[in-house]
Amino acid sequence: MKKQLLAAFLLTGGLLAGPVTSAFAQTPVFVQWPLSRSNADSAAVRSAGITPGTTTLKHFVVSNGQPVTISTGNTMAYPTYSKAMGQALGWNAAGGGWSSGATPPGPGSTVRRGNYEEFSFTTSGAAQADSLIFTCSVANSTAGVMALTYSRTGFATDSAEFTGGKGPNGVLAATANGTFTAVGSAPSNAAAANRLTLPSYDATMAGSTRTFRMAFNGANGLALVAGNKLTVRMHFGVGSSSDGRYVLLKNVTVKSKQVALATRAVASTNLGVYPNPAQGSLTVPHAAASPAAQVVVYSTTGARIFAQAAQPGSLETTVRLDALAKGLYLVEYADGGQRSTARIVKD
Repeated sequence: MKKQLLAAFLLTGGLLAGPVTSAFAQTPVFVQWPLSRSNADSAAVRSAGITPGTTTLKHFVVSNGQPVTISTGNTMAYPTYSKAMGQALGWNAAGGGWSSGATPPGPGSTVRRGNYEEFSFTTSGAAQADSLIFTCSVANSTAGVMALTYSRTGFATDSAEFTGGKGPNGVLAATANGTFTAVGSAPSNAAAANRLTLPSYDATMAGSTRTFRMAFNGANGLALVAGNKLTVRMHFGVGSSSDGRYVLLKNVTVKSKQVALATRAVASTNLGVYPNPAQGSLTVPHAAASPAAQVVVYSTTGARIFAQAAQPGSLETTVRLDALAKGLYLVEYADGGQRSTARIVKD
């Protein structure tokens, strides 16, 4: 059925026909690990020329999915993977043992380089990565912290840190931006000096209140050449040893900025949107929007369902999909004569 609907997208002449003077290409790098069903990336949104690596855990484990009794006395279960929470991981499978006083000792709130979850991909050609975006929180604790590192060689010959970004409360302070110490000046398992604080999970909280956006190499972005293995490591700590203290991680995304193609006659180009499949909301990255820019959602038959204006000057627009039935749709970003599209799945 999905193949038939995809074919309908391609045959909808009213949407894909007709030249435009210029368009915005899909980001040179776009790869996402939804962590809603497994630890694999989503092939549906992966950019061409990207080969994902195997997601690995060092000293952390995923949840066993068994009910645990939390501090309120309630019994709750945290599935290994779920659409609402993403991946649940802990120091042990029951979500306990984090304290350095536990047996065996856990990391507590001392975030170390040697404990991490790793996401990676290899490029087949020149590319650029500009940002790392992810949604992260901690179940049943207000003492969740993390730090981040990355490498272009799979940590074989280099290691770097994200030195800036935004969290749920805005721009991250230099004292809480997820860095360890000055690059190259500390032992390989040194504790993080500027731990990033993770919010406590609440089932009613919006995804934006637990979303982080980190910049690779500041405003310059990270240039990649063929064969580079870009690897991101996430290092966690939780200052509690009771069961049910899971780190909840979802929609880990590495992406580049939308870039303008040279003027040429094209029908339209792909638009890097996320998450895909989507549920309540969809984020549409784009170049700085003009006052006329908008995001339009179409059905598989080409019927226009709704449109939402983009905030002038913004680099992305979030649209709500709650009212849409499950299925396939076409999302179009239009800004004057420029147009780009993406096929999405509404779960």
